[in-house]
Amino acid sequence: MASNPVSTYPLATGEVAAARLALIECVCGPLGREVMRSLGVLPGMRVADIGCGTGETTRWLASQVGQRGEVAAVDFSADQLRVTRKRLDLEGHRNVRLIEASAYSTGLPKAAFDMVHCRFLLCHLERPAEALEEIASLVKPGGWLVCLDFDVRGLQTFPPAACYARMRELIETNGRGRKVDYEIAVKLPSMLASAGLANIDVQCFHPAYLRGEEKRLWEYTFMEASPTMVAAGHISALELAQLARELGAAAEDERLMVVHPLYAVCWGQRPRPDHR
Repeated sequence: MASNPVSTYPLATGEVAAARLALIECVCGPLGREVMRSLGVLPGMRVADIGCGTGETTRWLASQVGQRGEVAAVDFSADQLRVTRKRLDLEGHRNVRLIEASAYSTGLPKAAFDMVHCRFLLCHLERPAEALEEIASLVKPGGWLVCLDFDVRGLQTFPPAACYARMRELIETNGRGRKVDYEIAVKLPSMLASAGLANIDVQCFHPAYLRGEEKRLWEYTFMEASPTMVAAGHISALELAQLARELGAAAEDERLMVVHPLYAVCWGQRPRPDHR
């Protein structure tokens, strides 16, 4: 991410992005919630959701910590935060504070949160280790940081489909052009260790689908980001239109299994002062 993250973020924000982000929640939310439950997200806790998007995880966290607890939800996009606020109000959550800020400088107090969460945030940043230092600094001694991200090299189909191979190639090319890391999931344990966390662990999952909207998640993500690829000269508008048709046909073919990228949930604990 450059100094102006809005100018380089390749995906839609706000209401336009809401359906895709809800689909991500369907695919990735259950394991993230399972990990946070196992670590002990409890009523009365103070937690933070960094890169909260349209608030899918924020709302769940708000329900877990209850009215005696507090959620600080940070995103660089005012559009994302407007959608989050609308949904929080509809569900009656009054324990969430929304902050428009960069992950590099959240403005939140240091060592103040029992649990801090981020999902598909570090993959969009040019300097993810720097952002992770900021995010990890928010965790109080004994508290937990939970990160979920992906490794695009796992995106494939069985049997092999040329349209998906081309889509993955373009995603990888676009990532390199933007100087971001779409393979970051496998690096999370070492990154959390470098940020000073202990008791680090990880769970990976690699879902596959024959049908349904989940099968199309990466097709939708690619198409949302495709204008940046056309603008960068990675693909022509004519080829993109043909590729979109082929991806749509692949989605309808229930003999074709779409395998998502490898997803990893990694967590680590801020050592207590007496930690050895």
